[in-house]
Amino acid sequence: MARHDWGEGAGLDLPETVELNLTSLVDVVLVLLIIFMVSTAAVVEKDKSDRAAGVVDLTLPTGKVPTEGSPKGQVVVQINADGALFRDSNATDLHALEKDLVEQLAKQPELTVRVDADHKLSYQRLAEILADLQSLGIKNVSLGMGAK
Repeated sequence: MARHDWGEGAGLDLPETVELNLTSLVDVVLVLLIIFMVSTAAVVEKDKSDRAAGVVDLTLPTGKVPTEGSPKGQVVVQINADGALFRDSNATDLHALEKDLVEQLAKQPELTVRVDADHKLSYQRLAEILADLQSLGIKNVSLGMGAK
């Protein structure tokens, strides 16, 4: 078996230090950063326009949905995954919602409220909202769900 000597006397002319050209690497990183910044701005603008158009991003739990439709005069309260409240697709807070519901309950004693809660919403937050509705005297509360 032949023995190879790869040391100094082997006749290889290798430089002592290897230098990397970082200019092209920095250029690529900066281009990727710019692409990321532009795409993020586009996603944020789309989200803002969806909210302005009254679109609430909800993923409802699925189940068998009744075919008769929703009753007339039904109030729809939507709660997204972050716990934000919407009444008929308009953003609201708990105090304004309670005030509106008390006024409507005085006009319509058999008021029906449907709560559409995102499936990622914590059970605790949903229970708080349902308890608030019950404390207002609303007896007809239903939970909305998506079609299976």
